[in-house]
Amino acid sequence: MAMDGERKPTAVEQADHKITSQVNDERNSWPVRLIGAASEIGDQPQMRMICAATIAIGIAQRDAYLARAGFKMLAAHTLATWAKSRIKAVINRRRPKDGDDPRVRQGDSDRHEENSFPSGHSAGAVAVGEAIARAYPDHAVLARGAALSVSVVQVPRGTHYAGDVLAGIAIGLIAERVSNAAIDSAVQWAERGFAKRQRGISDDDATPVIRRAVALSSPRIQQNGEDVGSSQPAPYSPEFIAFAHP
Repeated sequence: MAMDGERKPTAVEQADHKITSQVNDERNSWPVRLIGAASEIGDQPQMRMICAATIAIGIAQRDAYLARAGFKMLAAHTLATWAKSRIKAVINRRRPKDGDDPRVRQGDSDRHEENSFPSGHSAGAVAVGEAIARAYPDHAVLARGAALSVSVVQVPRGTHYAGDVLAGIAIGLIAERVSNAAIDSAVQWAERGFAKRQRGISDDDATPVIRRAVALSSPRIQQNGEDVGSSQPAPYSPEFIAFAHP
């Protein structure tokens, strides 16, 4: 339900509408339709399948680095999806192709045509693209270029305003960085705990050996309160040799 249905568009919203309108007329051209169809790879189910496939391939090939990269891709996408969904739950904006109304309004509509802000395709694609770029810097240009293409084409398609796309890109960038930092911190914490536990086990293993060595050592003789040495001769002393070989 919109809370400010009679409000006039702000200057920013009008500028957003103007920019979008300049390219929106091209949405029926074959290049936009072709690229737009390809950009559906950035939708939520497809992105999750790509992330899951990356993890599965890494496990199958026993490639821990690839599996970890896939997990980070999935984490970044999940956080980006959660963030954009929380915003869409309280913000309404009519999609360009569904009406000439660029206003960003407070509301809780779950209708597709009222959920233009922010762009979910942009948020998810950028989050995954950034995760790939971080894991494989040599492919950063390709990963980011693909994510940007998925994002930008939403404007001429009429599915989003330019402002929606920019907001989605920002969400994706932040989500990837936050999720990556959280995962790295968790891994470091686990590694420190494991190392500490291993040190504790090593110390416990050494204790019986030390106790046994003490138990087998020769008792000390006390005379008049003074330590005068062992009650047994040293292993290589003349007394020991004479005792062992009479």
